Amino acid sequence: MEKTFELNKNSNIMEVAKNYPETARIFAERGIPCLGCAAARFEKLSDITDEFGINVDELIMEIKKTK
Repeated sequence: MEKTFELNKNSNIMEVAKNYPETARIFAERGIPCLGCAAARFEKLSDITDEFGINVDELIMEIKKTK
């Protein structure tokens, strides 16, 4: 049985980008360079929102609107 991806604050950045391709555009518009960083494989959304001073819930809502 294939595991369904659930977007939340603990989601891995690379998994978010894989499941929501518009993430790259959203990150670029917000000045988040994380998709090009090696640490993106290990970081979660809450890590980058804390680092860049972004509201994680707002970012998640924006990403979810792209599907």
